[in-house]
Amino acid sequence: EDVVVAEKQQQGNYFARRILYHEACATTTARWALSHGGDSESLMIAVAPIKDVRFLGGINGRVPRICNYLLANGGVGSDGVGNASGESNTASAGASGTVNMDDVTTILLNPSAKETLSESKFLRLEIGTSPENWAYQTKVADYLWFSTAPKVSMLPRMMNEQ
Repeated sequence: EDVVVAEKQQQGNYFARRILYHEACATTTARWALSHGGDSESLMIAVAPIKDVRFLGGINGRVPRICNYLLANGGVGSDGVGNASGESNTASAGASGTVNMDDVTTILLNPSAKETLSESKFLRLEIGTSPENWAYQTKVADYLWFSTAPKVSMLPRMMNEQ
């Protein structure tokens, strides 16, 4: 019985650690992006394991929410920390003054079918593909990058369809 309780605690701790890690990385990313938003030469690239960014379930999925929270609560100062003056830095926000998923680009490098949570040999490119779930459909990433051409049998549809 003690083994079952310990195992459940480990599972709970695992998810708590993952959430804390994703929130910390997304907060750091959001603060940097907002404090450098007025600089058109700025570009932030964060390198993270596939499991931390696939299907927008990790760092990348949290960035817009955290950016919008920071913008609504005074933005960030030039040091990337809260803006004491209360003036919101919206330079990096979209035309609506908010940050959305279109402002975050995710690129998976050399993903395997297993890393995209596929139970077949094909890459899984999205989840929630039935008509009842289209409102919740989530893509695996914006782009897939392969250092060498992948096996055609790994792709569920043609690349660069036209």
